[in-house]
Amino acid sequence: MAAAIVLTAPTAPALVSSISVSQGLSFGSSTVYGTGCSYTVTATASNGEAVLFWDFHGGVFDPPGVIWVGSSGTAVAQWTPLTRGTHTLIAWGAFNDRQTQLTVGTGFKLGNVCLVTS
Repeated sequence: MAAAIVLTAPTAPALVSSISVSQGLSFGSSTVYGTGCSYTVTATASNGEAVLFWDFHGGVFDPPGVIWVGSSGTAVAQWTPLTRGTHTLIAWGAFNDRQTQLTVGTGFKLGNVCLVTS
């Protein structure tokens, strides 16, 4: 009987477990994130989960909209902050979210490198 209960129990909902932002080739004295420069944002979640990235302070994501988590267990997008200041980035899943706060300065793109001033 116990085995039957375990086999028929519903599976746990897929959850977003983390969000991270890579600084790439970006450098600055007070922050490494700059306006107009792009950074890789990664959310870790269960395969098949839908993740939506959002920036409440003014930034865009490529691709926009919902990103499906594949077998790698990650959803990845490029984030470009448009304004200076504190940005709260959120990875929304169906049942929860994860967020991180970053400080953004003024960015100057020099080829693949981003020089950031405060």
